[in-house]
Amino acid sequence: MINNPGGAPAAQFSPRLGEVGIGPLHERIYRYLIGEGGSRSVREIGEALGVTVAAGRSALRALEDNGLVTRTPTTPRGYLASPPELALDTLVGRRTDELAQVRRFAKELQEEFRLAAGEGSAADLVEVIVGRQWVVRYYLHLIQTAKHDFAALTKPPYVADNDDAPHSLRAQELAIRRGVHWRAIYDSDALTEEVTHSVLRESLAMGEDARALAGVPIKLAVVDRTLGFVPLKPDTPGSGALVVHASSLLDALMALFDSMWARAVPLTADAEPTEPGELDERARQVLTLLSAGLKDESIARVMRTSRRTVQKHVTAVMDALGARTRFQAALLAAERGWIRVGDRPANHP
Repeated sequence: MINNPGGAPAAQFSPRLGEVGIGPLHERIYRYLIGEGGSRSVREIGEALGVTVAAGRSALRALEDNGLVTRTPTTPRGYLASPPELALDTLVGRRTDELAQVRRFAKELQEEFRLAAGEGSAADLVEVIVGRQWVVRYYLHLIQTAKHDFAALTKPPYVADNDDAPHSLRAQELAIRRGVHWRAIYDSDALTEEVTHSVLRESLAMGEDARALAGVPIKLAVVDRTLGFVPLKPDTPGSGALVVHASSLLDALMALFDSMWARAVPLTADAEPTEPGELDERARQVLTLLSAGLKDESIARVMRTSRRTVQKHVTAVMDALGARTRFQAALLAAERGWIRVGDRPANHP
């Protein structure tokens, strides 16, 4: 990795090569040489970029070591940018090899950790992650390593803040693109919160299979049915988490998710306007969401309609069924076959 030896960054300069270990000053010098299209001396580079000769010389030496620049036998001796595609591809390959070595070392250390804890001990089944930073990192790691299935129970409070959320959503999008079946059950009461609803909209657009259910008891993520992730404290999920390996405990967590999934109501990204002829279908959708415990405001958000329209449908259905309560209306509708809990509403794939 190249360290930045100093020098003020250029106005509105945005570094792009940090992922391969290139510091801001080094990138400025490299891009300057590319733009010049020819050899430049240390002094010329320093004057152009506003850095000292010593800082420029140190940076150029590091760039040369990494194959990004070459010296030219001119007087005074100058530096020439190497072809970017070839030079950077070499750096990317080197970084990939380094990361692969770190992963192998991590597996070796994990094995030492388990052996030190004793064969067949609880350490083989459950690990503890402490601290918000590590909770966020491990969760991101789970998303990035998921191969087939990602199952999640979602409810506030959330660990990710405004800086972390985009990374998690991007990782989720990439996971879905590579074929991971992403299923999430949202606590229906949380759908009235803008943060939850915003995440839901983005996740549905990516292809998430989302459902809603009242009274989600815990936050949970299960990856490929082989690894579970549960906050230590529901009210402060950033304080730590349990990593649950294949065991009867993980089986129980997956069974909990499956049973809730069967009872939850599907959520869709459809936003078609309601036509008069669709009144019965819209009322049926309201009933389906009502059966999952969603309140009027949550139903209105999911269906992208007004709360008054939702209340109108609920009242009409209660009158038609002769129900005295909303709960009774949902039960009677299910008994008559108007809705089937756990099924996707009609007109939605």
